[in-house]
Amino acid sequence: MNNRLKLLIISLIVLLGFFLRFYNLGQVPAALHRDEAFLGYNSYSLLKTSRDMNGNFLPLHLASFIYSPAGYSYLSIPFIMIFDLNSFSVRFASAFFGSLTILITFFLARELFYKFRSKIWLSLLSSFFLAISPWHINLSRTATENTVVVFSISLATLLYLIWIRKNSLYLLFLSFILFSLTLFIYQAPRAFLPFFIPLLIISFLAPKLAKKRMFLIVVLFLSTIIIPLLLIFSSKNLSLRIRTVSILAGSETQLTLDEQIREDGVEKTSNFITRIFHNKLIGYSNEVLSNYSKHFSYSFLFTDQGLPDRYRVPLFGLLYLFELPFLILGVWYLLSIDKKNLFFLIGWILLAPIGSSLTFDDVPNLQRTLIIFPALSIVSALGLLYILSKVNKDKLFGKIILGILPVIFIFSILSYLHQYYIHVNKYRPWYRNDGYEKLAKNVNSFKSSYEKVIVTNRESAPTIFFLFYNKYNPKAFQEETKNTTMQDFDRINFGKFEFSQEECPLKVDKNGLIVGEKDTLYVNSGLCKSFTQARELGIITRGDNSVVFRILDTR
Repeated sequence: MNNRLKLLIISLIVLLGFFLRFYNLGQVPAALHRDEAFLGYNSYSLLKTSRDMNGNFLPLHLASFIYSPAGYSYLSIPFIMIFDLNSFSVRFASAFFGSLTILITFFLARELFYKFRSKIWLSLLSSFFLAISPWHINLSRTATENTVVVFSISLATLLYLIWIRKNSLYLLFLSFILFSLTLFIYQAPRAFLPFFIPLLIISFLAPKLAKKRMFLIVVLFLSTIIIPLLLIFSSKNLSLRIRTVSILAGSETQLTLDEQIREDGVEKTSNFITRIFHNKLIGYSNEVLSNYSKHFSYSFLFTDQGLPDRYRVPLFGLLYLFELPFLILGVWYLLSIDKKNLFFLIGWILLAPIGSSLTFDDVPNLQRTLIIFPALSIVSALGLLYILSKVNKDKLFGKIILGILPVIFIFSILSYLHQYYIHVNKYRPWYRNDGYEKLAKNVNSFKSSYEKVIVTNRESAPTIFFLFYNKYNPKAFQEETKNTTMQDFDRINFGKFEFSQEECPLKVDKNGLIVGEKDTLYVNSGLCKSFTQARELGIITRGDNSVVFRILDTR
């Protein structure tokens, strides 16, 4: 293949990837989830004041967002400067780095299979599989840190491989810097990198460099990955998110153990036997293994059963069904042509769910395991390449395959796009906090006539949505909340806004009398009944036309 044709094809693939990730980005999926709003408003606050919404100066972690890494908020600053604070600007970094990963995948596949005769076709197919991936497109179109992490890990791996071949030391340093930066962007690399980097080293450290460079590599690994992780895990605040979702924080396993122990007691089983069969090591090990296996199940990969619910595309899986035979054939092909790359790519895929397996919520988790890319795309490409290699040997088989494959590809991609653009906004919109943008605009049109606005906390994190959609002055918010002892910034009061834990802040008592304050605007949950004693100023509906909020007053 000549260079012009190669450049044309990769350019078209990358453009396709950009289009699929940027088209109508601000409107689909509809509404920002609370996590997106927190990342966006903290970015806005950093832009305006150099402090997060809690008032912390240039923090590495966001206290308001359960001390999650602040990297994504920093990356969003230039896009918020250009496009202002809105859904499009907050999602831009995710879509941008998600799109760039397509190009990185091309170079990574080419470097992995540098001596492979069909390396260019393999590289093009690998980038194409990533460009059209439902899993990767879905997450690239939301403000989520893991798309940036996948880009960084892919680029760091590419730089490491080039260093192995060219022995340019600055590439090795740059590689480990990129690996380390991912620790301050998202939580998942904290469980993935301590295993992945040794896998990378073992797989590709050239014998002639082993003695000379091994000490340096170990020092870099310890200083850029292990020591930062030890500091994070030893901090009560920085480890808060890890501790709150850890399987040790869940109650189900312990309850099962307690039940088994009680049943042993009823049967008068000896304490020795009980301790052997019903202990935390066995109980939690079983839970981890169960969680891990779920990430490779058919229902997770090829149906709409992946979690969290807000990322579900109705009737569509994370992978196209046609990828299943490609993945199987890709492993088979690797086994016959390159066992070193087989060890590395399969190891990459098998390590991806480790972090998610150690948690109890939203398992199997499609967000935490996105780091399975681009290894998965490369293996799929190998499978397709294996089929295409057989086309030339059997003309009849070749005609059938070349006639069927394009139809399957086009139908599958269009089917996914139909489900995504037509159905997603109306499919379980309550999981995406749909309705808050409309609510903020409606309340703003009324609030000047009232002394106070009381909003229900029934849905999720009302504070951050009113801050985000009102583009509330971050400096003013920091001043108003600087002396608060409240740890939960989901519902902290500011300005005229007061956030109630009641589903129906405005209600009537058993005598039919209204219970509420004068000169106050109320926002009740859509689950609250309408009543004639109050004036209903507006009804806020979701994409599926279900009522989410009612705007009321006592007049």
